[in-house]
Amino acid sequence: MNHYCIWFVSPDDAATRRAEVTLDGTIHNHRVLEEIEARIARDCGLSTILITHWQRFEEPPATLPLGRAA
Repeated sequence: MNHYCIWFVSPDDAATRRAEVTLDGTIHNHRVLEEIEARIARDCGLSTILITHWQRFEEPPATLPLGRAA
């Protein structure tokens, strides 16, 4: 699963808001972004939103076992 941070605005409020979204696939086309917009709007009780920016969360760095130095 891929985790994304989505920044968006709504027609009623120009303030930028942020949401976290988890998808089975990756964001690779406008249709997926439209589906995310619809999901966030529904979850927030808004008629529509506009995504202004999105970014994939990177996996946390692997930790070294105890007793080992980098």
